[in-house]
Amino acid sequence: MSLFVVLYVWQNIEIVKIEMEYRTLSGKESRLVKEKDRLLYEIERFRRMDVVEDYARKRSMRQMLPGDFEVISVRRSNAQ
Repeated sequence: MSLFVVLYVWQNIEIVKIEMEYRTLSGKESRLVKEKDRLLYEIERFRRMDVVEDYARKRSMRQMLPGDFEVISVRRSNAQ
């Protein structure tokens, strides 16, 4: 009889542990989903060119001009 009582109590303790772990993991999942949604929003926001231009202007960046590039011509020779 005492074995059944011990098993019953042990079973209830394990169920409570599992429920607590479930709540903890559920909270973590909720925070991760919110963070994922925030990051997706940021990605979509930076797909708009006006937002990107405003971001660059605020950081003292300027538009690239043709004089900013250097073209280097590389020829392959047959002799190696």
